[in-house]
Amino acid sequence: MDNWNVVYSHKIACTEKQGFANGGVDPEYVYAQKIAQWLGEDAVAVSDLERNDREVLIGFVDRPEMNIYLSKLGKNQFGICCAGNKILVAGHCVASVVMACNHLLEQSHDAINDGYDYRETCTQWVTDIPAYPGMYLGMTDCCYDNVEFVYESDIQTYDTYLLNLVEKGYIKAFENEICGNRFARFVKDGTFLSVSYSPSEKLVRLISGSLAKNKFFDSFGSFFATEKIAQVNMTQMMLDYDGGSFGMCYIITLEDGSYVIFDGGHVRVVNGYPKTLDYVRLYKLLEEMNTRPDGKIVISAWYMTHEHSDHFNVFYWFCKEYGDKVDIRAYGSCSCSNTVAFNAKNPEFHTTNGRLAQAAEWAGGFDLVTLQTGDKFTLGGVEFEILYTVDDLFPSRLHYFNDSSFVCKMTYGGQSTMWLGDICAAPSEMLTKRYTTDYLKCDFVNMAHHGLNGAHWDLYEAIDAKVLLWSLWQKLAIKQLEDDADLSVEHIQIARRLLLRENPPECYYHKRPNYTFILPYHGEEGQRVDR
Repeated sequence: MDNWNVVYSHKIACTEKQGFANGGVDPEYVYAQKIAQWLGEDAVAVSDLERNDREVLIGFVDRPEMNIYLSKLGKNQFGICCAGNKILVAGHCVASVVMACNHLLEQSHDAINDGYDYRETCTQWVTDIPAYPGMYLGMTDCCYDNVEFVYESDIQTYDTYLLNLVEKGYIKAFENEICGNRFARFVKDGTFLSVSYSPSEKLVRLISGSLAKNKFFDSFGSFFATEKIAQVNMTQMMLDYDGGSFGMCYIITLEDGSYVIFDGGHVRVVNGYPKTLDYVRLYKLLEEMNTRPDGKIVISAWYMTHEHSDHFNVFYWFCKEYGDKVDIRAYGSCSCSNTVAFNAKNPEFHTTNGRLAQAAEWAGGFDLVTLQTGDKFTLGGVEFEILYTVDDLFPSRLHYFNDSSFVCKMTYGGQSTMWLGDICAAPSEMLTKRYTTDYLKCDFVNMAHHGLNGAHWDLYEAIDAKVLLWSLWQKLAIKQLEDDADLSVEHIQIARRLLLRENPPECYYHKRPNYTFILPYHGEEGQRVDR
């Protein structure tokens, strides 16, 4: 088989970028190259702006044959069809296109003859949902075998669709509104359907999946409604930067004496053995702060903003060493699929490569809780509201794995903290467009990406925090204020604008000591404990 053009869409990224997974090019381009090699030395990968008598069409190419074939495939199907001198490799999302490409590459050349038509159903995806009447913009896969559909829409169509869901037997399990952004979740026959509307984008997002694979904090009800026995506080744990560790670790003590932990930090491992011991430090700190009468260390929720090792590794080694000594009730995250992060900068996949499952086994099991934008729930008297997840990016593609971080607003005693994870430009812009300045304003802010190459100034200006939680080694942060600092770098400009203003906020770095803030915190004597 030769003299073939393997055709990909001219709209995809096919220019390599240094430091990005798979060269920074989109999956369709990578597989076009692989299929051209599979076909033989005369086959070439080209965009759909070029034409040839014999073509292998991959994904969302601008060809009428592909549109016709896709109309015959269910949303949860992928297929390969050979009609004369055209071979179509198709699916309704990038993940299913990749599945189709992999299936083709497993076949012999002789098997792909005129009339060949192979179809396979992705039974893990819930796609049998009521059709949305807006303009369809596409579909993508999400973590935990969920799928997302995006439509252009107005609020009237959104409201009508919610009524339609109830008429079709869906039960509303959750609803929330933030600054005109609407969020609802419905359940039916062991499945869920989350529906959201963004007025700034005029987009509706549907995310569907199995309730067996997804749990939600708002559905736990009285599980966390316990007697108040502890003073709520927030602790920034130091990390062993001298030993080669870095990242972020924050501990929230809830009213019931249990904890919520954000991330954990990096563990430097050499020849399979940990050389930095921040997971030990974390356990000792939880022991020291524990006020529960039963003496148990209970972690009501361990949030993982995203799966980079400088956030995940302490959690992993903590579960290995202390999983049988503590009670971890839930792990909350919004990870992305391998396909979504296929060509992102520096992706990591602890959920799908088995490390999360291993940690759960060491800990004796815990609930895997899916976080979705708009979620609002209370744990031990502290309210959490999710303002952004990686699912909000589509139909744009994920370019920086840091943008897979979720963003959360935490409120207690009339005081709020904004947890930004490692977000960069795209989520930063989305937040300021979606939510009002009054809503974004918080007393504390966890600096995005440790204060390095993170959120934009407009977002920090809207948050206008009095206290900066700066999860960075102090001497690295101070470099941003030195006279010879490169002022063309945006995060250095932001640092100077925040710290050199007339009334600068309080700033706490991830170095000695461990800082504990009694909430609500007003900067008064005795409200901060240095451990």
